[in-house]
Amino acid sequence: MRFHPLDWLAVGAYLVLALGTGVWLARRASRSTDDFYLAGRSLPWWVAGTSMVATTFAADTPLVITGWVRSAGISKNWLWWGMAVGGALSFLVIAGWWRRLKVTTDAELIEHRYEGKPALRLRAFFGGYHAVITNTIVLTWVLVAMKKVVRVVLDLPDDSWDTAIITGGVGLALTYSFLSGFWGVVVTDFFQFFLAMIGAILLATRASEMLGGLDGAREAFQTLSETTTSLFPSTDSGWEDLAWWTQGFGAFLIFFGVQGWLNKNADGGGAAVQRFSASKDPEHARKAALWFHIAHYAIRPWPWIFVALASMILIPAADLPMITLGDGSLVPDHEAAYPMMMADLLGPGWFGLLCASFLAAFMSTLDTHFNLASSYFVNDLYRRFIKKNKPPKHYVWVGRFTEVAIAVLAGSLAVIADSISDLFTFSLSLLGGLGPAMLLRWFWWRTNAWTEISALISSTVVTMGLIALGSPIPYPLSYALVVGISLVVMLIVTWMTPPVSKEKLQAFYDTVQPVGAWKPFRMENSHNPLRALFVGWAGGVALILGLTLGIGAWLLGQASLIYFGTALAGFLALAKNWHPVFQRKQ
Repeated sequence: MRFHPLDWLAVGAYLVLALGTGVWLARRASRSTDDFYLAGRSLPWWVAGTSMVATTFAADTPLVITGWVRSAGISKNWLWWGMAVGGALSFLVIAGWWRRLKVTTDAELIEHRYEGKPALRLRAFFGGYHAVITNTIVLTWVLVAMKKVVRVVLDLPDDSWDTAIITGGVGLALTYSFLSGFWGVVVTDFFQFFLAMIGAILLATRASEMLGGLDGAREAFQTLSETTTSLFPSTDSGWEDLAWWTQGFGAFLIFFGVQGWLNKNADGGGAAVQRFSASKDPEHARKAALWFHIAHYAIRPWPWIFVALASMILIPAADLPMITLGDGSLVPDHEAAYPMMMADLLGPGWFGLLCASFLAAFMSTLDTHFNLASSYFVNDLYRRFIKKNKPPKHYVWVGRFTEVAIAVLAGSLAVIADSISDLFTFSLSLLGGLGPAMLLRWFWWRTNAWTEISALISSTVVTMGLIALGSPIPYPLSYALVVGISLVVMLIVTWMTPPVSKEKLQAFYDTVQPVGAWKPFRMENSHNPLRALFVGWAGGVALILGLTLGIGAWLLGQASLIYFGTALAGFLALAKNWHPVFQRKQ
């Protein structure tokens, strides 16, 4: 047993704080569904944005990144860094548009944007799909990561304790979410983010000390292969080589140019939309999205990447536990290197602090997705189609028991799952084809409910078909195929089906005032700030990725000035177009 009494004290202190907050906020959360799911729509940008960062960091995140760095190099992170391309649209315009709509979930948008039976059925489907499928997948991989961490920190000899670990973790997070709803989520997320960052930086500092300080670590990293330490994938092979598309520069092009903005979170995603809607006003929603992107991409990952590189020197692959792949072969579990670094490098008390930070990150993600899954079920299924006009407390209690059901389902799946990375890429592919439709509904008036229905069906069919065929096309090439086929199908279906009525579209335009192909609904001679949109978007991408690469290059001892210069130019472009692209037209 690696735990010292000081470690138990650190973890216990966090649990008292978290559960105490849940009890304290229980009464406020019970007042209405707006309080239980949106914190009364009263959050300032720095709370909403920090909550977004906290909920996207769970026990799985540093493990996944460690596995990627050890097995494929730093450049593997373009799988998610590329999403900053589309994410820049959220803080430029889309976050504010969501707040103007005043929805509870992103599924609710369907009936604001479309009409008739297709819209009703699509909203009901998305309500059930996100409540039961997408959120359950996220909860499952978070729980898989947690059981891996606990196995290492408690020095458990095998997986015989997995059921108890998952039951305890689910029970803890569920109790907290059950009591306090979204109020408790955002209040504790604020503290959980800083605790998690302190823990990650602490471990990175200890890893640096083991290698002789920052300069010593930089020298040690130079002994690793260039493939491992390069910020960009290798371009050695040609485009005709399959490896170029799956691991090399072709993969980077797909991550940056396709998956980066055509993905399941193309216009925000459920957890982000919940925080946009909970913000005080559209301007706070946009600022929350901007702060999230800076912290999410530029600040948070580098302590994990630093530890992953250090682990390659301090923990050889032969010392890692083994996992069994689908074909029966045994391979080293590179994801386990991160908790092993925790256990090996940190002394009593400090080890407990980092474990508490992992627990905080774990809780912040679980309670968010329990609450979010519940909001889909209650708002988009139960209250809309089953039981209308009930008292607010009725829906709150239905939501609480929905959380219990989702928790049992996710916990059961986590007992039998092993690979976090596989679950992550599967979830991206399954809804990847929806990305174009999710963007077009904001920027093109001709989009209708059948656009999204056809994109959803084609994306799911192609993804499951590739799996049934034994995945003959590896990721991310398979992702580009899913998106490409879905895009063609949805455009054909869109032109073959009737548009939404002018009255419905005019009401949507008047509320949201989107930018783009909305000419039939704009006032005569009104301004359509497309130039501000494109320049601001490019500036936002340059700011986020310039900071991300600049901080990483400096940390690794590589040339960083060009990246910081790019970030500065991006900031100036974004600042100049921040207000012109979003101002309300009279």
